[in-house]
Amino acid sequence: MKKLLAAGLALTVSAGLVAVTAGTALARPYCDVPNPPPACDDSPTEPPPPPVGSDKYPMGALESWEYVGGAVRVSGWASDPNGGPVRVTVGTDVPPAVTRPADLWHAGRGAYVGFSFTVPSSAVAGTHRFCVTANNVPDGSQPVPEVAPLSCPQYTVQPVPPGDLTLTPGYHAGERTLDVTFTDSSVREDNYRIDLSWLQTTPGEDYPTTEVGATWAIVPGTSDTGRRTWHFTGMPQAFVHVVVVGHEAGLTSDALTGGVSTR
Repeated sequence: MKKLLAAGLALTVSAGLVAVTAGTALARPYCDVPNPPPACDDSPTEPPPPPVGSDKYPMGALESWEYVGGAVRVSGWASDPNGGPVRVTVGTDVPPAVTRPADLWHAGRGAYVGFSFTVPSSAVAGTHRFCVTANNVPDGSQPVPEVAPLSCPQYTVQPVPPGDLTLTPGYHAGERTLDVTFTDSSVREDNYRIDLSWLQTTPGEDYPTTEVGATWAIVPGTSDTGRRTWHFTGMPQAFVHVVVVGHEAGLTSDALTGGVSTR
């Protein structure tokens, strides 16, 4: 009887061990629980960020500039923490761009970082822009812009005014006439405008009256230069004031003025 009980107890213990072992084999892995430790995290890893470049921007300033007869003269300074001298480039609407080193002594910076040079630019009537940039001195790391903008000023070229005004009064077929002649000095003008004005006195029963009279004309532009004449008829018997201006690129030239008597 004791042997039977012992055998039964051994069988029970063995079955219990089998059940425990089977239960352990079917349990959820530890890595499946929420917030798994890093060793169990199988999500894709992001690549490390690229190294940060050590190259520095060039610095500088366009301190003064001047447009004179088809050229701009620029002056200023430029430097780069990575070395030098910095090369400064000026681009106008007359290619190619011009590049010079900023290697002149600059009293304000206390170093040889100054520049001053002249660049061809447009002399055509209208508004023009030019840009000044400082070229980067690389140290071998990336990325860094190749140039740093310093300034992009604008300048305006006024149209060439007409010249050599000649006023010739006349009388033809019972009418007073006036020929206005001037020199056309531009090959790009849109037109010229001639304005005439005068004061005319008319006798009256009690007292004379004075009236302001005016007329004008548009002379079309041409692709050449030379003397231009516009013929006015029906002029009054008075002193006539004459103003001639040119129009080009949306601008108005300086006025050419004169006066003549048609009496």
